[in-house]
Amino acid sequence: MNCFATPHGLRCGAVWTAGILLLLTSASTRADEPMTAGSFDPFAPAAPEGARTFVEATWVRPERPYAFHHDAPLHAEEKLEEETDAYRVYRVEFDGSKGDRVPGYLYIPKDKAAQHPAVLLQYGSGGHKKTDYIVLIGRLFAEAGFVVLTIDSPGRGERKKPGDKEPALGLADRDRFTHYLADYARAVDYLESRSEVDRRRIGYVGISWGAITGIVYAAHDERIRAVASLVGGGRFLAVLSGAGRDEATRRRSLDPVDHVRLIEPRPLLLLNVKRDQLVPLPFSTALHDAAGPSAKKVWLDTDHYFRHVDIRKVVREEVIAFMRHHLDKD
Repeated sequence: MNCFATPHGLRCGAVWTAGILLLLTSASTRADEPMTAGSFDPFAPAAPEGARTFVEATWVRPERPYAFHHDAPLHAEEKLEEETDAYRVYRVEFDGSKGDRVPGYLYIPKDKAAQHPAVLLQYGSGGHKKTDYIVLIGRLFAEAGFVVLTIDSPGRGERKKPGDKEPALGLADRDRFTHYLADYARAVDYLESRSEVDRRRIGYVGISWGAITGIVYAAHDERIRAVASLVGGGRFLAVLSGAGRDEATRRRSLDPVDHVRLIEPRPLLLLNVKRDQLVPLPFSTALHDAAGPSAKKVWLDTDHYFRHVDIRKVVREEVIAFMRHHLDKD
């Protein structure tokens, strides 16, 4: 099976994988037909008596799939890129988890506060730190008084080199996936090094692939005090890789469904959409079920790209308000 990333998500060449995704999306994700919670999920066995879901009944605590490098020097650099009345934007760079350099954009509010809450903000599969919606969300958070960091992940943005090839499994490749996670931890190391950041008030906000990887990352990093997942999901990594669900496999799982409960009791926002072209309902509801009742779950009647809704209003009223409430309370 060959999978590769495009600006619109994962594309997989295997006939059986395409058939599975076609079955799911054709059943429930037509742009003119909102999905319903009763949609058929061919991957979900019946839950045993007394269990909320099958995932809950068979859960095995997963191993942390990435290494911390907190003691390694960052060798950080910064350069002012943009300045407005409300914030400054710096291009920053620091040492990553594999010794390479990680470039990013750092947004710092121009207000009188000595320290601010902060978020690590990450994008979908084809994005990078300059992607338009990430820039928009970064600016909205900065205007609301948050320090924001968004980094170029391995093979994205400035880290994509001429001649680079996607791994055979694309973003589902284990080495690529765990490289993302370890660099997220390094990004939080960098945020903690900034005098403008209150280390007790750091959150994570991920969109699409940034939500999928972010759930797995944040589950194992207690420095992340609140998590927002936008149009994320779970269980499909096992489908794409053809992996079984025996206990040993589940311990090494990279699927958000297997990791999400480790975020508790920290606040978690799961924001999904009813007309998602890229994360079919069985995959988004699988994540909701695994997260349990303590997570805040929001469904919007739009598609994966938030067309026909005011994205600024959604970010301000759902995501920023959630982060402000929980990080300020913390």
